[in-house]
Amino acid sequence: MELGNPVRSILLRYINNQKKQDNNYFIAQIVLDNFDEIPQLTIYQLSEKCFVSTAAISRFIRLLGFATYTEFKSACEAEIGITHDYDKKYTATNPAPESSFIAEFTENLHRNLTYCQEHLSESELKEVAERIHTASDVLVFGLEFASFMSQHFQSRMAMMDKRVHNGFTVDDQLAAIERIQPNSLALIFSMEGGFFYFNEKVIAALKKKDVHIIVFTFKSSPMIERSADQVILCGERNENTEGRLSVLYIMELLLFYYMRTIYLA
Repeated sequence: MELGNPVRSILLRYINNQKKQDNNYFIAQIVLDNFDEIPQLTIYQLSEKCFVSTAAISRFIRLLGFATYTEFKSACEAEIGITHDYDKKYTATNPAPESSFIAEFTENLHRNLTYCQEHLSESELKEVAERIHTASDVLVFGLEFASFMSQHFQSRMAMMDKRVHNGFTVDDQLAAIERIQPNSLALIFSMEGGFFYFNEKVIAALKKKDVHIIVFTFKSSPMIERSADQVILCGERNENTEGRLSVLYIMELLLFYYMRTIYLA
């Protein structure tokens, strides 16, 4: 299975979307509570922790999109920890003081927003809004945080009578692409360009369907430039997750200009 998002996020999403607390709900909770142990546990040991059969574990793993328990364990083991989100000077044995982080984070955020204000023109935002309006189908993709924010974008666009599709996992995204019509648009939010390295099948599927691709990123790359029809730079710094707030900033600008130039026109 190709995820596009961490296993923990998939498990939390599963729990949050369940209407009833059945066996699968409790398995998900126990897996989360013992996540760091999963790579060392056999399916028999996990089934004992969950007080269910090994068959129940297998069914749950397939429900999440994994073919086998071994594949699931490998994905858990490969998951990157939260410390990778931050500059090493703040996670080292003798880290820099927290006050330094606050100052740097705020300064970098301010620089990103100023960069957007200076480089992203109204005409460009209106052009994207028009493309969203005229597209037969609109897809909004990103990794983890951007993927969650795409749900916010989706709900706000629905309030303006425009249907937007998203997908949390690679399988979800491929399924969404399969259903779209000609003359469709994809908005991809990828601050470091990781979406293009981890989701190559999604990019290939978009290109095969001749989808117009607009990428919002901090640093363009040959891979992005080969795949995208338009690249919009939306900041300069992402050492300590400042870029996540730029994602929301850009989405809010797009919502505003769609409202003003399309919905209220």
